[in-house]
Formats: sequence, structure tokens, C-alpha cells
Amino acid sequence: QAELKEPEDYFLIGQDDQRLSVYLRHPLFKALEDFAKREAHREQVGLLVGRFSGERDGQKFLLVEDAIEAPIGDEATGRFDENLWRRARRIASARHPNRVVVGWFHTHPDGRASLTDEEMSVHKRYFPEENQVLYLLSHQAKDRNFFLREEGELSPAHGFRIYGKTPSDALGRIDDVGSSGSVSSGINTVGPSSEQQSRHFERHFEKIQKRLQNPPMKLKDFLVLGLLVANGLLIWFRPNPPVQIDNSSLERGQAELSAQVGAVKNRIDKLEEHMSELRSLYEQLKLAAGVDTDETSLFLVEPDVDEIVESTPTPVPKKVTQNQALSKGKGKIDLYQVREGDVLGVLMDKLYPGSTTETLKTFARFNRLKGPSYSIFPGDILKIPEIEVLH
Repeated sequence: QAELKEPEDYFLIGQDDQRLSVYLRHPLFKALEDFAKREAHREQVGLLVGRFSGERDGQKFLLVEDAIEAPIGDEATGRFDENLWRRARRIASARHPNRVVVGWFHTHPDGRASLTDEEMSVHKRYFPEENQVLYLLSHQAKDRNFFLREEGELSPAHGFRIYGKTPSDALGRIDDVGSSGSVSSGINTVGPSSEQQSRHFERHFEKIQKRLQNPPMKLKDFLVLGLLVANGLLIWFRPNPPVQIDNSSLERGQAELSAQVGAVKNRIDKLEEHMSELRSLYEQLKLAAGVDTDETSLFLVEPDVDEIVESTPTPVPKKVTQNQALSKGKGKIDLYQVREGDVLGVLMDKLYPGSTTETLKTFARFNRLKGPSYSIFPGDILKIPEIEVLH
């Protein structure tokens, strides 16, 4: 097997790092950038596949040639469990039998560009070899870098090299890059010196910070702002149109409804007055015929007026008790409605002057008053026969 040689067609990002020179293949660099941009809403992880070199004048180097994406687990199964890496390593062995796992990559969708405790723990557990690296990408922060192991801890590299940026017709298989040294020397694109790269990086970083603090206004921003101002002016100065509400139909409806309610009320009042007259007439007819009527049934059961008018003197029932025929069919019987403050004894003196106690008892039995108090209440209807009926 040919000796592994450093690529000649590279350009430097940052500064050379004396601990380990990391070479990232340009197509892979672009693929990882596009991948982080396309999946910027979620974090991604995977293996880095490539080759390690031996010592070269005391300087080691690493070729990163391909990447194998691995799905991140959930909190229940473990985000970075052993099965995740086992499956990814199996795919890497089948796809690149002559390569080894040189590290892993991880994207930060939240814009952080620094390592987390979780990443350091994952690297220490699953990538324990000295030269295995971590490639961290943050598309939102526009930053990416390798992290190297130093005294058991991860620290950021001073820089790394991108190689293989050649015309498509001059690129060979990735297995040949760096091993044969057959890449055309005419396209060697070695970058500027370390000092120039450092100053350029610092100026570029300062520009990025200023742009983040004071983002420039774009044409669409001016258009949106102009539309908002125009809309505000229209709302502010536009006169409110007069509102005319035609409620004539509503008023007519209310007047008609009031008239109908008034008419119904008048009809109800007349009906109640008529029913009261009918009750009095019915009572007098019954009493004149010598038939006493239960007061409760009189007011609960409405009489058939036509039947009363058309009928000739009402026949006396076959069984007539003494209380039901006290009038004996003689004389006139008046009705009296008890008022507030009326007392039976006082009423007897007014209705039957010089009446005796026996007359009062007979009058009470005639009106079915309960003894011995013979109490009367406001609203009661008393039948007032002639005095001869009570003797």
C-alpha cells in the first residue's frame, strides 16, 4: 500500500495547528454545509470516515473523506445510545472497508458555537482514540470548527485545511486523493500566511458582529414599512361614513304588538267581568230554585250559561236535605262578599236588626260555617235570605 501523503491542493481556514493538521475534503465540506442549512430546524449527528497518517517531521495529519449520518434517539431510549453508533459504524465499514472512523460531526440549530457537557461526554465514551475529532457546525451562527483532544479534554483547533477543490474533470476517486499525490500541481491553491488569515478572520468576524447588531434594511423591509405607514395614515384621516339605521319597521312592529297586547288585556278584563256576572246569576238561580250549591264546586266548575237560560225552573233533586232547601223556594236571596274587618255578629245586626243567637246559628248553618266560632274571611260569599227562612 502506498504511503499516505498530504494533499497539495488545499487552502487554510484559520491557522495551522501544531497538534494535528486536519484536512477536510471540499465536496464533503460543501455537503455538510448544505446539510446543516437544509436541516437547520433540528440537530444532526453522524460519523466522520477517513485516514490517519504517521509522523511527518514531528507533524501528524488527518484526512476526513466521508460522513455517515446517524439518527438521534429520544429522551426515553437515549439521544446518543450505543446502538446508534453501532449501526453507523456497520454502514461505514461496508461502504469504506479501507477507511476508519476518525471522529463525528454534530450540528447546533440554536446558534451556539461552543461545546456542551453532553458532547464532551459522548466523545469521551464513544470516540476514545487520541486522534479522533469532533466537527461542530452552527449554520445560524455561520461558524464551524474541529475540536481536538488535548490532555483528555476537547479544545477547538486553531484552523483546518480544505482540499480537493479542483475542476470536476480532474477529480478522481476519493481513495486516490492523498495516496498517490497525482493531483495536478497547477491548481495548488495554498492560502495566505497564518498572520494574514488571522487578520482577515478577525475583520470578517467584526463585520458579522456589526451586521448582527445593526442588520441592514433591505428593499422589502422599506416596502413593508411604507405600506404600514400608508395604512396608518388612511385609518387616521379617513372620515367615518355616517351610519343611518332605518328602524321604522321595528317601531311599527312594536306599535302593532302593543296594540294587540292592549286589545287582549281588554278582552280578558271583559271576560272576567262577564264570568263574575254569570257566577252571580247562576248562584241566584240555584238558590231561588231551592237547591243549595257547594261553594267550592261553584267556583271550580263553570256553568253552561245556555243551559241555564233555556231551561225552565230547575227541578229539585230527588234527595234534598234540610240544608239544601232552607229557602223552601220562597223569597229573594242576596249575596254578600266578606270584606276586611267584617265580623259575623256585626253583620247579623246590620242584615237582621234585633236578631237572636238562634238566628245567628241558623244563618251560620245556612252558609255552612264551622262552629263554634263561625269564622268568616275576606272574599267569602255569604247567602243572605229573608228572615222568615231563618225562623
